[in-house]
Amino acid sequence: MLALVATGAAGCTGIFQKSLPEKAASFVRSADGAMRAGSAEADITPEGYPYLGGFDLNRRATEVFSKLAVRALVLEVDRMRIAIVGIDNLGLQRHDAEWIKDGLLGFTNGCVFLCSSHTHAGPDLIGLWGKYFLTSGRDREYVTLVRAAVRRAVSAATARLRSAKLVRGEARVTADTFIRNSNRAGVFDPRVTVLQAVAVDDGAPLGTLLHAACHPEVLRRGNDAISADFVGPLCDLWKSRGHGQAVFVNGALGAMISPKTRGREQVEPSGAQLCDAAEQALAAARPVEGSECVVRRRDVYLPMQSWALRIARLTAVIPRHVYGGCIRTSVGYLRIGDFEACCVPGEAEPGYARRIVAASGRSRLLLFGLVDDEVGYLMSEKDARDPLFAYERTMSPGVTAGELVLDALVGPDR
Repeated sequence: MLALVATGAAGCTGIFQKSLPEKAASFVRSADGAMRAGSAEADITPEGYPYLGGFDLNRRATEVFSKLAVRALVLEVDRMRIAIVGIDNLGLQRHDAEWIKDGLLGFTNGCVFLCSSHTHAGPDLIGLWGKYFLTSGRDREYVTLVRAAVRRAVSAATARLRSAKLVRGEARVTADTFIRNSNRAGVFDPRVTVLQAVAVDDGAPLGTLLHAACHPEVLRRGNDAISADFVGPLCDLWKSRGHGQAVFVNGALGAMISPKTRGREQVEPSGAQLCDAAEQALAAARPVEGSECVVRRRDVYLPMQSWALRIARLTAVIPRHVYGGCIRTSVGYLRIGDFEACCVPGEAEPGYARRIVAASGRSRLLLFGLVDDEVGYLMSEKDARDPLFAYERTMSPGVTAGELVLDALVGPDR
């Protein structure tokens, strides 16, 4: 019966749709002045044995290999507060991200960035990896637990706000040592970027954003243990080495950027390797110039063309609103002085990410991936139609999704 329903709906995205708005919503905030910063983390390791997101169906956890956490960096300029929150999970859905952010006191929704690490060893928050095909693995109670933990971490970080200044540094990893692209050898973002807030009075670290672009997949397919993968030891080591709280944000990891080494015994060494690179970046760090802070957000509607996502939505495996055959998501831009980042709602292919940077005219622009949403892979339309990316095309809203996201970020009047 499900197959018949899906077949009958092949020409559309399904029933119970909303109207597509005439104009996409947008959001702009700015402030200038002295900065304060604070950071904190909270535990989100689940109780029990949930379905794990990614890889295969019916992959239930049997043990905890390492804890899961949310880690928050809060920056305050004038009366404008920004929260960058790293979450040890495969990815959130847009409506869950909005519900989580609505629980934060003293923050505007658009000034909160929920950045999933994309570990494949955390509970399924999307719903695609249940017991059987077309059964959901999403546990609403766990979403509630994540919401409460985000609120605790952001509240604790806000309570620790101190006068701060920012420094930024950059190092690089190579295909020989850490990273690989299994589709296109050598095509990846090699940068490991550090943005650290330090106290104005005594230079103490108040919180650090650590940015790299790689799937946290040191734990192989078939793993049944809960883990933050390399992100956990990276952030823990950063703190134990005296650099304060770390918040990990992933970058252009799509199609298909993953660690060169695999297996349980490599999780800690992989985190240590990235921590070493981050320390090199910190050693070369320079002050961020300028004090103006700008946040921009814009909704974008992506046609739901993928048959897999259509069926998942029709059968309520993915409980997502549809607007005129499209799903609603958003892009973003964050500037703090001369530090700039753009935010995308899925897994950007690195060649496509280079197009965004080139079109922006900002060579040092970072790309934050999996922000507030996991819509799947984002690629150039040419690649989305290439047989090389057949799997990625299936796990994407459609072949034009990447182009629509790019236009929303850097098109005319953006």
